[in-house]
Amino acid sequence: MTIKLEPIPSAAARCMSDGQMQLAHTADRLARERFFGRAAGYDEAAQFPSENYDDLRQAGLTGLRVPAEYGGLEVDPLTYAMCILAVARGCPSTALTLTMHTNVLGSFVGGLGTPEQQNWYFREAVDDGQLFASITSEPGASARERFVLSTIFTPVAGGGYRVTGTKHFCSLADAADYFFVTGIIAGSGGGSDNIVSAMIRSDMSGVEVTEQWDAVGMRATASHTVTYATVAPAHAIFGPPGRILSADWGSFSLGYAAVYLGIAEAAYGYITDYVNEKTWTPGGGAIINHPGTQKAIGEMSVAIQSGRLLLVDAALTDRSANPTGAVLAVNRAKQYCAEAGVSVTDAAMRLAGGGGLLKSSPLERLRRDALSGPVMPPANDRCLETIGKLECGLPAVTIELT
Repeated sequence: MTIKLEPIPSAAARCMSDGQMQLAHTADRLARERFFGRAAGYDEAAQFPSENYDDLRQAGLTGLRVPAEYGGLEVDPLTYAMCILAVARGCPSTALTLTMHTNVLGSFVGGLGTPEQQNWYFREAVDDGQLFASITSEPGASARERFVLSTIFTPVAGGGYRVTGTKHFCSLADAADYFFVTGIIAGSGGGSDNIVSAMIRSDMSGVEVTEQWDAVGMRATASHTVTYATVAPAHAIFGPPGRILSADWGSFSLGYAAVYLGIAEAAYGYITDYVNEKTWTPGGGAIINHPGTQKAIGEMSVAIQSGRLLLVDAALTDRSANPTGAVLAVNRAKQYCAEAGVSVTDAAMRLAGGGGLLKSSPLERLRRDALSGPVMPPANDRCLETIGKLECGLPAVTIELT
């Protein structure tokens, strides 16, 4: 795989230390040398990319958002985004699931957990290589509007809850060791003050994974359906009811932006090689000499460079110092980069012609993987709505749970 771009955008490189750059280069090397060659096989089998995760663990990248005191890398948002961007160029499904895993640890365990919970789960992740999944989506509910939870948490003696319900689109479902599950207190009638979250082990009695993920794209994310009829003990409950609403949800969107921009960059790298090597017959001139080809490449370049700038801006905007600016920046990045994934893979497919439709070409897989970007919560329509409200001075919440 050849990338016709610097692995780390210049706007990012100017703000990164040598150590931070090295981490991003490590992710890029793994993507180029290992993940890219495996991606088609995992896609075809709709199988979780376990070999890629062995490599990520060995490089320490599964601990991107784990504090250094627990053996993690504790990276800043910019380094995090650059690592996810690099992994996505090699295998989008690996990058998307890595985003889920690392943000459960960073945003939920790090942001909401007690010191005891942090000590336990961080060490599980770093010392034992355990994987974590965020399980929110439910049949019949949509984050495009107010997300009405149907998973029920019934209080039991000792401070825990009996958890019953069904979650779907559960990325890492057959690979995760822990599921971060959110639901509503039984008999409460709903409302944000009655939302409870728990960390549930995947091997607990009453937790059942139904392997039915057979999607057009992101096939290796193993986003199966999980049914719960189990008890979460008190030590696995994260905060009082409603605490989840204070979590850093923006870090998920930052990761998603990096994933779908990475798809665009991978398609761009492939098609620029293709048009330089492919010749017209008769005559033998390279396709790149055609003005229409040059225009298409130019449009793709503008889309990718624009996405890179928005991604870097989102990563550098301080959520604590400028909360509104951070929400704006991350929604802009997620919306634009997801659309860039679609538009660039589409343009690359058009340039490649019939050859781009073949399974032997990575373009058809990248194209399919890109399709999930605009509907990935927060869906692009919701991102634009949030941006519009904030620009007009109106209150806005991108993800609403009740």
